[in-house]
Amino acid sequence: MEFCAFRERIEENIAVGDVLPNPGGGTSTIVRIEDKGVRYRRGKCGLLLQWDIFYRAYRQFCGNFVDTGDLKKFDNSFDSKKQKGHNCNCTFAFMLLERAGLADGIVKRGRRFGTHFLQAAAR
Repeated sequence: MEFCAFRERIEENIAVGDVLPNPGGGTSTIVRIEDKGVRYRRGKCGLLLQWDIFYRAYRQFCGNFVDTGDLKKFDNSFDSKKQKGHNCNCTFAFMLLERAGLADGIVKRGRRFGTHFLQAAAR
């Protein structure tokens, strides 16, 4: 799946104001969809999931089960222990992919969450 089709697929399935239940509790609210990425609020924190990093992660792991640890190793923006990263970006990415039909249900395995990244079905 090319980047434009990926972004379009995600954008078709979300809207500003959507409230998504986080697998570990709480919610994430979509605040803005912009060229740079999807801005969302988790609790009192405003966060950004960047399109380019999100897409690269999808391409890297497509067809495989991936968990939060895998995403953190893949890119620092998924890891709050690294500069400018945030753990919420992992589960938020999973939630967007699941909503767009590009991931299976999110599961908890130990202290991590994960899902299977699916190939895009032809439309």
